Amino acid sequence: MKSVSTVRSACLALVTALTLAACGSGDEDLSQQDIQFLSHVDQSRFYQRQGELKASTQEARSAIELQPDQIEPYFLIIDNLLTAGDAVNAERQLRQILARITAPQTSADITNRAQLIFAEAALKQGQNDEALAALANLDDPAEDTKLKASLLKGQIHLNAGNPELARTAFLEAKSLNPSAVEALVGLSKVSLTQDNRPQADEYLRQAEDIDQNHAELWLWKAQLAHLEERWQAAEDGYIRALEDIGQYDIMTARKYATITALIQVLRAQRKFSEAYVYEEILAKSPPGKIRNNLIAADEALRAGNLAEAERYLQEILAQTPSHEQSTLMLGLIRFRQGRPEEAQDLLAPIASMGNSEIATKMLAATMLRMGNPEGAQSTLAKLQSDDSDPEILTLVAIAALENGDFETGEALMEKALAINPDNHELRLRYAGYLIQRGEYDRALAQAGLVRKHAPDLAEARHSLITAYAESGDIKTAVQTADRWIKEQPNNVQALLSRGNLAARAGNTEQARSYFERARQTSPQSIAPILALGRLALVQGDRSEAGNQFRRAVEQAPDNGQALQGLISVQERTETQEFMRGLLDRHPQATGPRLILLEFALLDDDADTVNELTASLLERSNANTPAPASHLVAEIYGNVVANLKRSDRSSLASSVLERAQVLFPENERIQLLTAEQAFANEDREQAMTLLASTRQQFPNSPGPDVTEAGLLESEADYHGAAELYEKALAKLSRPDIVSGYVRNLQRSGRSNDALEFLEAELGDHPNNLQLRLHLALLQQSTGKEQGAMSNYEVLLAAMPDNTVVLNNLAWLYHKVDDPRAVKLAQRAYELSPDNAAIADTYGWIMLQAGNHQESVPVLEKAHELQPDSEEIARHLAEAYRVVGMNSAARRILEKFGEPG
Repeated sequence: MKSVSTVRSACLALVTALTLAACGSGDEDLSQQDIQFLSHVDQSRFYQRQGELKASTQEARSAIELQPDQIEPYFLIIDNLLTAGDAVNAERQLRQILARITAPQTSADITNRAQLIFAEAALKQGQNDEALAALANLDDPAEDTKLKASLLKGQIHLNAGNPELARTAFLEAKSLNPSAVEALVGLSKVSLTQDNRPQADEYLRQAEDIDQNHAELWLWKAQLAHLEERWQAAEDGYIRALEDIGQYDIMTARKYATITALIQVLRAQRKFSEAYVYEEILAKSPPGKIRNNLIAADEALRAGNLAEAERYLQEILAQTPSHEQSTLMLGLIRFRQGRPEEAQDLLAPIASMGNSEIATKMLAATMLRMGNPEGAQSTLAKLQSDDSDPEILTLVAIAALENGDFETGEALMEKALAINPDNHELRLRYAGYLIQRGEYDRALAQAGLVRKHAPDLAEARHSLITAYAESGDIKTAVQTADRWIKEQPNNVQALLSRGNLAARAGNTEQARSYFERARQTSPQSIAPILALGRLALVQGDRSEAGNQFRRAVEQAPDNGQALQGLISVQERTETQEFMRGLLDRHPQATGPRLILLEFALLDDDADTVNELTASLLERSNANTPAPASHLVAEIYGNVVANLKRSDRSSLASSVLERAQVLFPENERIQLLTAEQAFANEDREQAMTLLASTRQQFPNSPGPDVTEAGLLESEADYHGAAELYEKALAKLSRPDIVSGYVRNLQRSGRSNDALEFLEAELGDHPNNLQLRLHLALLQQSTGKEQGAMSNYEVLLAAMPDNTVVLNNLAWLYHKVDDPRAVKLAQRAYELSPDNAAIADTYGWIMLQAGNHQESVPVLEKAHELQPDSEEIARHLAEAYRVVGMNSAARRILEKFGEPG
């Protein structure tokens, strides 16, 4: 609420405006519209002086609605943007306005005012040359414009590290107005940069004599005290400066920076409670929220959680639609999601401005994805140089490769390497990708280039060894590793590579010897210890594996591989006890706290849960989320899911309620809440929650997938298929593809399912999961020749996949292909406790004439799945063939048939 004096001042300003308007400037009176226009303009200026930028901007917009051809309201809005710190939008809007006005409207005053704005906007963006160029365009400026220009020029030169030029500019400003405090403060700053502290103090004294309450003076005194660690003086100065700087009704960039500095000073004095108050102010302000969301989006993007990253970015863009960094990140996400048209819509406006090389590169990559190489080429041609940094090209190349668009991805990767042939890290990443693709010769060529130009780079040798080994040339891999060790006997990576080759060949003692040498060579590295632990697991020695993993965890308590290895070989109570001791020895470690939190949640240990949750979610400062916050949310979500699966619904509900309080905006928690409502037979509440989550995360497939699962449980397969289809439009993921195909089949649309999978596989021929879905569906619908062909492709890529081995063996058996027995045997050796695999192997052996050998395998299949009539019939047939008729009768009688 405004004070009485403020309201009276506002009324007085309005009366003055009306009075001036009534006087007129010619023979004709002003119209009512003219009077209203002048009133809005005057009110806008008044609110601007009061620091009420929102109200000032609204009044200016009202004036524009009345007389859109008048330029003054536009300038008021731009001034407000500059005050707020939004230099990019201020400059953009000014250019748009100047492009619209005609020559008669452009007076020298307007031109000079525009150039000052351009200069200040460029200064705020760190574009010093552009700022000076704008000031050089001033045309016969008035005295007040000269003063503003001199002050700006001084700041520009000071920022650019040109103290003498800055001094000249500030002295010029002082000569124009000897009472200009800003000029004296500027001269004081220049003197300090030149290590002339007495002169800096003298200028400060002169400024105090003129106006000891000036905000610029107090801010500089605070910054000076801050620099010299005079904390109390700095605190007093920042607080006094904020009395003026903080008057604005929004969080301006200057206000944000001043409060941030004050927080640092308060923390240095251990005034944590006072600092916390200001931290909360920043965290809840628009700049604070933008910064927090950017940090969270970056973490989510690095973790591969595109939907969560997108949500954070959408929050920023809803608040600041022109936020360039968020737009670029969202464009990258759209590209990775396989939505290049949307990526292009986001990137094109930024690229068209011509000042973002990153946006231009990303736009070119998007055009390549859309099959528009000419557009991509012309877009890249706009770059002033073609020897620029290739990181963005690399990112989008990786995104293309992940999406199965190998042609685009490889083209981008080759382009990036052509731009910078000495980018060895990029070349080795490309070699790793080629190894995964089975392109071993190309991978060896890429790694060989790195080896040639950077012979001491260990990763190049490791890549060569991996490529040789994966291609089956173990002999050359071993020779390469042996040469490496001979040249560098104490290289840990060389010893580990050779040990891995020995383990691969089954020579465990030799492998252990190399791993031990690596450990002794580098006692601080946990890689050799992890290798020893994994080797012990391969040998079935869980006790030794546990010793090694405990040693690794003691050395690196937050290492995920070490923690996972230890959990896999220990009983839960032993793990719990060990983690408590580990936390005592390493109280800041995150890993042990997360594990103990999960145990405490499962045990309903409220005190431990409270203590661990509070410590994990504690922020180092108000602007940065706790590093483990997303991990804690994941733990809560996993525990809820685990408790539901184990029929502990009451505790699951309790944990979920707590999670809702801690993570009210976490998508997974919201979806679990909807599932809980559905389980409680509150279908209406479940659907309401899903609708709310869908609105909050419009581009996430999560709400659609969850609702599809609920409909599927109600046997509404048609509705479930529609929702899975919607989810696929947002993100193609194996579980979503599986759900869509499954529900198409169940709703009687097998042909649609086949057409979908064939089309998807046509677009992504190297997607093994899609090919497996198609093969399974072809087999179940009688298209066995097509299924056989796809299984054969899959077998070449995944020779130990038991589903592929088993199903291909069965199809071979049906066409009397002798390869059936060996494939079925391999599947059985890999998964002897799978009833279906045992049944396939036993039945194929029986049909191939291996009668006696088939009996124990079919008996095991029946033992594993005694309720399967098909397996029982196969076993009964085997009993009959070997003359065990009574056993056959007993088996069949269980299913109501005479023996």
